[in-house]
Amino acid sequence: MKSPIHTHVYKSRQTQSGLSLIELMVAITIGLIILAALSSLFISQANIRNELDKSNRMIDNGRYAMELLSDNIRLAGFYDNYAPSGAATVVPTPCTLTAITNATTNINVLLHHVQGYNAATVSSAIASPPCSITSLKNGSDILVLRRVSTSSILATAAVASTAYFQAASCASDAPPSYKLALGSAGFTTLHKRNCTTASDLRPFLEQTYFVSPNNIAGDGIPTLKRIELDPTGAYVTTPLVEGIEYMQVEYGLDTNSDGVADSYTDCSACTFSDWPNIVSIKAYIIARNIETTTNYTDTKTYSLGLAGTYTPASADHYKRHAYTQVIRLVNPSSRKETP
Repeated sequence: MKSPIHTHVYKSRQTQSGLSLIELMVAITIGLIILAALSSLFISQANIRNELDKSNRMIDNGRYAMELLSDNIRLAGFYDNYAPSGAATVVPTPCTLTAITNATTNINVLLHHVQGYNAATVSSAIASPPCSITSLKNGSDILVLRRVSTSSILATAAVASTAYFQAASCASDAPPSYKLALGSAGFTTLHKRNCTTASDLRPFLEQTYFVSPNNIAGDGIPTLKRIELDPTGAYVTTPLVEGIEYMQVEYGLDTNSDGVADSYTDCSACTFSDWPNIVSIKAYIIARNIETTTNYTDTKTYSLGLAGTYTPASADHYKRHAYTQVIRLVNPSSRKETP
């Protein structure tokens, strides 16, 4: 009888008991390479996101600035149901309350629904800016718009220090058919169509737009600002949009009284007989990032209409975008239209 066959499995006595120094160094090196690649990817994505955010802010600021100007330009010359008549005799001085409230001369204010101060080139400074503007960026124009508010109040609700405009709707009211004065003056002589109730009042608005080299003094952020007559009778400066580097304005002059611009001019030579005939505006804006972009140099040339072109300095690292729009002054041009 044969003895049974036994199968013996022999296990190796050599088992994994750790890593050699070389194996450890190889593993660490591979890990560092992967970590470096991931870090580079994350940094790259963060930089791209940051640049997109900056570009979006720049584009939004430029579009908002143009929209803000356009909306107010379209409303320039709105005086309720009153249409200014006659000829101007002098160009009014902006930011002068007495010019607005003087009953014998404020027709000049109403006839000048728009008024401007021209910077001839991108490096030119306006010699005598109005409104005591001391922080004005060279190469940018000053634009003055005048109108009344689109909302009205009862004549009995007038605030003493606020400048109001009142228009007559009663045919039997004695001329003139408007009143522009402080609320303290009283508004009882002009009436609605029933010729009994005093006409409503609308706050008078005089807005002066300009570009300042700073938002806050010394910060170096070019900013679109506005000086406006506030309800207390004072002129207040308000920053509107950061990153607006240049604003140039051309004025559409109607020479044959048909409500359509026959030519565009910078109005550097416009007189009191020209300003009442401005029926449209061509606005140029250059918006700039408020932060620089690493390894970027702006080599573009930007058009600013009659003021020429603007080419940034060779060491400039800001991204920019240019905007241009033609805006009709609806109220003055409509009054000139021929059926």
